[in-house]
Amino acid sequence: MSYDNEDRLSAALQDIVGDRPYTPDVDQIESRGRKMKTRRLALGAGGATFAVAALAAVAVAATGGGAQAPAANLAAPQPATSTAADAPVVKLVGYLSTAPQPTGDATFILRDQVFPGQKIDVYDLIGDDGKLYFGTTRDALVKAVAGGHQAPGSSKEQTAFDKKGVDAAKLAATGDLNEARKLMGGDPTDGKLPPRPLLSPGAKESFSPEDLAKIAKKDKATGQKTDVDNIPNYTDNAVWNNSTDALKYGAGDPKVRAGVIKLVTQIPSVKVAPGTYQGASVLTLTAGQGVTVDGEESLVINADNGLPIKFTADGVTINYGVQRVTVADVAKGNF
Repeated sequence: MSYDNEDRLSAALQDIVGDRPYTPDVDQIESRGRKMKTRRLALGAGGATFAVAALAAVAVAATGGGAQAPAANLAAPQPATSTAADAPVVKLVGYLSTAPQPTGDATFILRDQVFPGQKIDVYDLIGDDGKLYFGTTRDALVKAVAGGHQAPGSSKEQTAFDKKGVDAAKLAATGDLNEARKLMGGDPTDGKLPPRPLLSPGAKESFSPEDLAKIAKKDKATGQKTDVDNIPNYTDNAVWNNSTDALKYGAGDPKVRAGVIKLVTQIPSVKVAPGTYQGASVLTLTAGQGVTVDGEESLVINADNGLPIKFTADGVTINYGVQRVTVADVAKGNF
């Protein structure tokens, strides 16, 4: 089977990176490859404004002050409005929810990752059994699969976390969307911080006077100013992050794609825009303020099959090519 080059790096991005020399950083590849370059609210990088507020809020909840009761309906839909994006989303979800599982027992993903002044190609094989293989070249992936060498970081805990997101997406596709949001929006920190109540889509977190006093104290200690009126919904953030991850790890399953689309498009701060990309009909899902920590993140999917095409965040673009295969064929280099 040949790889479809139309799913690879666009001509515009090729013009950007040109023939610049670069030295692949395997640690960087792996850390960005395991996740679709997303920002985690409770684990925000180096002093991000919201990271301070998130940690303060967690500390308040842990001591019993200002804790919120969970919303009655965590998966409450957006207000009933008609937009140009509604029809293609409904059509796509309806198709994917009933589509048969494609042949093969694994999904091959080629990721063209474009960083400022640098481009890195990454070859992934994600088995339906949860096993993940990784290579910086096609031959390296073949050798890894043939030798049974799973990707660095493929611990039982990480595999279970990835499976949880995939299971949540499947549930969202044809089951209880409320329960699916609970599962997808659960603890985004892997137990590193105390749990917080889940919020409904678009809900604002409220703060008691005690909460605000603790946040002000934290701001004074760090020299930062927390805008409590514009703190992202931490459940929406977890749903967005975990859903985009699930779309990668479960890309070969149409029901996973359907569930991801249903979960992220119910978030008011996620906007959907139909368009075209390299001649194909696409939907661009953009998460802005209310979901992300610092700056917009966008995910471009094929409007006909829901496959991920491109993810952009914080100056980094990741382009995806997805193909169903068998592990045995990849081990022989037949893909």
